[in-house]
Amino acid sequence: MALKNNRHIYIGLGTMALLMGGAFWAFRLSKSSSKFRTYKHKGIAVDFSVFDSPDIPGSGNCMDRRLIVMLHNLSVKTNYPIFSWINSGARSDAHNRKVGGARNSSHKMPACKAVDIRASSRTIRNNLVMAARDVGFKRIGVGNTFVHLDIDEGKSQYVAWGYPSGTVAAVNPFV
Repeated sequence: MALKNNRHIYIGLGTMALLMGGAFWAFRLSKSSSKFRTYKHKGIAVDFSVFDSPDIPGSGNCMDRRLIVMLHNLSVKTNYPIFSWINSGARSDAHNRKVGGARNSSHKMPACKAVDIRASSRTIRNNLVMAARDVGFKRIGVGNTFVHLDIDEGKSQYVAWGYPSGTVAAVNPFV
């Protein structure tokens, strides 16, 4: 008789135990190594999968760490979600050819020293360009809907160019 009267207590305890156990396992799985690697340094946590070449999962791990820090600084300066706006990061040779990239593109692996960032308006694009210069980018490509940033020191510095290739940049932060 006492068991029947306290059945709701046992059901409640059992339910609570299942929920707590499920929460524990969900936490453990979230902390285990996932298919994406993150960069954690000086308060910066970045999911490298946003930089992956579409044909090689995990390829975004090659991105230059100095570039990552500069992108973080750009995000802080502009208050834009830069890492959510990455159009292109690392590129395989095949993907670089497919998108019409330069043969010596700074996007290509293993260098991984360039990104293209989506710019949904002219104002955002122009803000990105000027702020990129302020945080130390010395090579900036300016498209209508994106901004190319790279840190390839083996190429000309303090330059801005437009797209299609060979056109004058719509905004040049170096003049």
